[in-house]
Parts: sequence; C-alpha cells; structure tokens
Amino acid sequence: MSSKQGLYIAQGLSQDELSAIRNLADECNAYEHLDLKLNWNSLQKRPQDESNDFLYYEEGKLVGYLPIFCFNSQEAEVSGMVAPAWRRRGIFATLLEAARKECQRRQLPSLLFIVEHQSASGQAFVAALQPQYDHSEYKMAFQAPQPPDLSASSPLQFRRAGLADRATLKLITAAAFAMPEDEVDWYSTRLLTDEQRAFYLASVDGVVVGKIDVFRSEREAYIAGVGVLPRYQKRGYGRQMLIYALHEILKIGPINIVLEVAVENEHALGLYTSCGFVQLSRYDYYRLPI
Repeated sequence: MSSKQGLYIAQGLSQDELSAIRNLADECNAYEHLDLKLNWNSLQKRPQDESNDFLYYEEGKLVGYLPIFCFNSQEAEVSGMVAPAWRRRGIFATLLEAARKECQRRQLPSLLFIVEHQSASGQAFVAALQPQYDHSEYKMAFQAPQPPDLSASSPLQFRRAGLADRATLKLITAAAFAMPEDEVDWYSTRLLTDEQRAFYLASVDGVVVGKIDVFRSEREAYIAGVGVLPRYQKRGYGRQMLIYALHEILKIGPINIVLEVAVENEHALGLYTSCGFVQLSRYDYYRLPI
C-alpha cells in the first residue's frame, strides 16, 4: 500500500508504481472486457525529468491513472482509467485537468484522446468534452503457428540500425508517412541504445529503401513504423520487412507480437492479415484543442 493520497504527479515511474498501474489496468480491463491502450513499452522508460504520469490514490491504493505521450510537437496522446468502485467521483476529471495544465505549459496545441471503441465509460466521458473525431486504429496480434518464409528471390538485405543511422531513419519515416522531417524527433540516443528496442533497415544494391521498428516489453513485442521510400513502394518490400522482423523477434523465444493500423488503410490491413495477424480491438482517437 502506498502512503500517497489524492493526486500525485510522477517524473518517471518506479517499479512499485508500474506494478500498481498494471494491477489497475487488469481490474479495469476485466470489468469492461477491454484492452486499454497504455503504451507499456514507453511507460517502462519514462524520462526522469518530465511530468508525464498522473496518479490518484485513495486509502493508500492507486485508483486512477492518466499518462500523456508526446510523440511530436502538435499533440499529447491521452489515455487513462479509474477503478470501477471509484468512478463518478471526479477522479478522472482531476487527472485530466492536471495533464491539461502540463500540456499547456509545454505549449502543445491539442490533446488526442485514445478510447477503446467498446468502452462505454470511456466513450461517454470523451463525448461530454465534445472533441473532434480524428481517426481509428485496429490493434492486431500475430496468431499464426509461424511466420511466412522469407522470399529467396527478394533483393532485400537487412541489418540492425544504430546511432549512425539516425538521419536515415528520420528521412525514411518522413518520406514514407508524408511528415516534415523535423517532426520525426523520437530516434533519440536513449531509444537507439535501448536493448528492448530494435530498428532494422532494408537495402537494395546498397541503397537503404525501408525501415521497421520493434519495441519489446515483458508482455509483448510491438511492431511500428513499417516504412518504405515512396519510389520503392508497391514491390512487396513492406511484406518482406515485416516477415523479417517476425523471424527476428521469435528468435529470442515465444512472445505476443502486436501492431496497430489505421482502420481505413485497407492495403496495410491486407498485408498484416496475410502474414498471420488478426484484429483484437479498435481504438478511436478524438482531438481537443488545449
């Protein structure tokens, strides 16, 4: 039991706090049959000099939690939860107001709420805020007995990226996802040297044409950022990169492998399904100006 009471704003998360968050997530997920999105890979590596985690305690127990995730300068992604027995007491509103003030201090333009599509409580809360619907994503999990074989005829060559490849990772990400390159600011030294994260580059005749990112936690491996330079797209390279990443992940041993994809991205949905992924849940994203 913790000695904290009421709102607590953490800079970095201790193992005890992570454990309490997991217990609270398990309780909330079981109550509504959900799979709340909390970015576990990021939570385990929180910066110690930033206020990203807002916790609420009652009777020495964590009963409310709201994290923010700032992946660019335009928004803070927000998710959160309150223990079923402690709902309708203003706890989530208190957490959200504290998070909003922190985002305002950072001069972030908007909040991007992540709400599981089937969460009645989450959808009701966010609807009361009257935000603008932004987009939806499916969470998918690899559930085939084994990955497809890598094509022997593929011209791709793979290697793991390191610190010297930071500029290449940024360039491919920006080009593949139509982003300003200066907005791609997450390939930090801390992430590129983290043993729980792996970044792979794919080349053709010595020219780097694509990349894929893998984040591991104790519960799952998360695949993100499958990106191919536009002039090399529609050649099956994305599929070969995904299959390569699956084989690399499973070399270490069995683990849950997941990814997320935009609901309207039919091409990517077809690709992931053909490689052995199935849909688990859907997350709706809502934008609210700060």
